Amino acid sequence: MAERTISIIRAGFMALTDCAPIVVARELEFDRRFGIHIEPVRLPSWAAIRDHLAFEKLECAHMLGGLSLAMHLGLGGMRTEMTVPLMLGRGGNAITLSSSVYDEALALMAGRPVFNRAESAAMLKPVVAARKLKGERPLRLAMVHAFSSHNYELRAWLAHGGIDPDHDVELSVVPPPRMVEALRNGLIDGYCVGEPWSQVAVEEGLGRIMATKADLYPNSPEKVLALRRPWAIGHADMVSALVEAFSAAMSWAAQTENRTELAYMLSRPAYLNVDHDVILHGLMCAPRLVPGDMRQPIDDYLSFGGTGCGYPAPGTALWLLAQMRRWGQAGAGHEAEVAGVFDPSYIERNVNFSGERKFQFGRRAKQPPFDGVAFDDKDIEAYWRQFAIAKGA
Repeated sequence: MAERTISIIRAGFMALTDCAPIVVARELEFDRRFGIHIEPVRLPSWAAIRDHLAFEKLECAHMLGGLSLAMHLGLGGMRTEMTVPLMLGRGGNAITLSSSVYDEALALMAGRPVFNRAESAAMLKPVVAARKLKGERPLRLAMVHAFSSHNYELRAWLAHGGIDPDHDVELSVVPPPRMVEALRNGLIDGYCVGEPWSQVAVEEGLGRIMATKADLYPNSPEKVLALRRPWAIGHADMVSALVEAFSAAMSWAAQTENRTELAYMLSRPAYLNVDHDVILHGLMCAPRLVPGDMRQPIDDYLSFGGTGCGYPAPGTALWLLAQMRRWGQAGAGHEAEVAGVFDPSYIERNVNFSGERKFQFGRRAKQPPFDGVAFDDKDIEAYWRQFAIAKGA
């Protein structure tokens, strides 16, 4: 009997802890269970992942949710019709400041730190004012891509602290694996990035975590499984297999008893090439926030399971569009087009909902927003216009 043909699917990924679904699906052969062979392709930046996917060098990618929408709208590059059949996890981001800038802020505040992480940008306001008065260079902060949740979280955190991200500080893009190096060399004063790169900086004594995604927008989208829509339409069976394989991988990664094995798996040179113990801090939802201090338990710091974790609800895409509108990246009127990118039909048709339901779908329970402005996916214009600091028009 002839062997069944296994379809090879090239999956681009960034060296981040939340690339775990791709790594687990390949290493534990969940892909073969569904008749495909996932070939992980590590790339150095989100721009590289975008371009490789757009020019058909990849079939799918571990991607920023906002970047998938930007590609679909033709923002910042060639327009590429996209579809997102699965979210690949939630959380994992943190805002880290260099130890020297933190000390500068603490001195200006007469040694009175802000302990509420969601409010902690207030510590930077006197630094911004003092540097302006002295004619010194502004603070330089980095995020991973203009169309990233990291950009929106960093901007919202600063704005909530009374700092205009477009006028009071300098923002730049640095690929995730280069963040720690840039901080070490003094090229930037802080950054917002996904794990393990926040933990690496803390473990090296270079900086401290000021706020996390879980403190700011815990329900907001993070990485997604992104595909070109024409390819997805022409290869519906393979898309279904991908969703099944990655869902199985996420179920496995979500289990507490698998965290140590997952940390070792991700630590390999082909993937993150970072000490497994540093990766494990994030997987345990117990990051070290300050060099030398005990680890701090934070609910939903980084997760691959639980209600709503994988479900690509169209309203989630509208939240991303609202951030693009707030910060002047997109014009009005894209709601219907953007909502169609996040497509839950593959989950609803293919993933097995029976059994122990370790991997669940649906909307997560809403929590009060840290900035006091509730999101309304029925009127994103009214939502973003409530903010005192915004760039949209």
